[in-house]
Amino acid sequence: MPEGFLKPALAGFQPYLPGEQPPDGEDWVKLNTNESPLPPSPRVVEAIRQAADDSLRLYPSPTAAPARIAIAKHLGLQPDQVTLGNGGDELIEMCFRAFAGAGDRVAYPTPTYPLLDPLCRIHEVEPSTHPTELPWELPPSLGPDPAALKFIVNPNSPTGAFFARAAIEAVVVASAGVVVIDEAYVDFAPHSALSLLPSHQNLLLLRTFSKSYGLAGMRIGFAIGSRGLISALDSVKDSYNLDRLAIVAAKAAIEDEDHHRRIVSAVIEGRDFLIQELTAMKFDLVPPAANFVFTKPPANADHVASALRERRILVRHYDREPIAGWLRITVGTRQQHERLIVALKEILS
Repeated sequence: MPEGFLKPALAGFQPYLPGEQPPDGEDWVKLNTNESPLPPSPRVVEAIRQAADDSLRLYPSPTAAPARIAIAKHLGLQPDQVTLGNGGDELIEMCFRAFAGAGDRVAYPTPTYPLLDPLCRIHEVEPSTHPTELPWELPPSLGPDPAALKFIVNPNSPTGAFFARAAIEAVVVASAGVVVIDEAYVDFAPHSALSLLPSHQNLLLLRTFSKSYGLAGMRIGFAIGSRGLISALDSVKDSYNLDRLAIVAAKAAIEDEDHHRRIVSAVIEGRDFLIQELTAMKFDLVPPAANFVFTKPPANADHVASALRERRILVRHYDREPIAGWLRITVGTRQQHERLIVALKEILS
C-alpha cells in the first residue's frame, strides 16, 4: 500500500515480526518460537477428524460455547467468566479495543512481549513503559501509573523471569484500570494468579493452548476474569473468531489433563538439561520459568545465532537494548538439544 494511504498514526510504523517459520518437512531444529516439543493429545486429533465433516458448511458457535464450558469446568469457574480468541494475540488486541481509547495510557514493564508496542501505535494510545531493574522484579512505578490498561507477561517473554504473586497483586490493588496478566507460559512456572480473581474485579488472565497443549497451529487462547470484564471482551470480539475445528480441539485438549501434564513434565525436564549444558559452556542465564531459556553466550550473540542458522538450527536473537546480545532458546526434544549443544561447542571452540 502506498504510504500516503496509511493513517498518520502509523507513519514509520514497525510491525511485530514473528519468529522465522521454515517450511514443514525440512531438516531444521526449530528452537525459536516456543512451540511444544511433543504433539497434542491423541484425543484432540481424533476430535478434529470427527468434526471435519459436512457441518463445516455451517458457522461455528459464535461464543465457542463447548470450549468455553469445558474450560470453565476445568478451572472451577462459570462459563460467563471465560472467553476465547484466535490465539493469545487476539485476546491482547481485544483488551486494547475494550479498555483503552485513543489517547489513553497503556502501561507495561520492559523488556516484554514486543507485540504491545505496535498495538499501541495501531490503537493510537500512549505507551507507558516501566523498565525493570532485575528481570524477576516488577518496577515499583508500575502500580501507581494511572493507565487505563496495564499488561504484565508472567512468566515474562523474552526473559522467562517469573514475578511473585504478591508483586502482581500489589499492582492490581494500586490500579484503577484493568490489569491483564498474560499467562501464556504459566504452566511451566511455580503458580498462576488464578487465586487472585475472586478478590479483584479489574484483573484478567490470558492463557493459550499453543505452549503446554501442543496446539500452536490451531491458534486458540482464552481469557478468564470477572463477568463484567469478560462481557466487555465479548462485545468487541470478531463474530466467529474460533472455527469449528479449533473449538473441538480446545475442548478435547482441556479435558485430557494427563497428556497436558506429560507435556509440562517433558518441557521442565528438557529445560533442566539445557540449563546444565549451557551453564557448563559459560552462558549467562536468567532463571527460567517458561518453556525456553533466555541466555547470553560467551561470544558475540549475532555470530552464534548466524552460525547456528548455517547449521539449520534456529534460535531467537535480540539486538535491541536492554537485551542486545541475548538469545532465547526454546526447550525442544533431547535429540534437538544434543544437536544444538554439539553445534554450540563447534562455534565456540
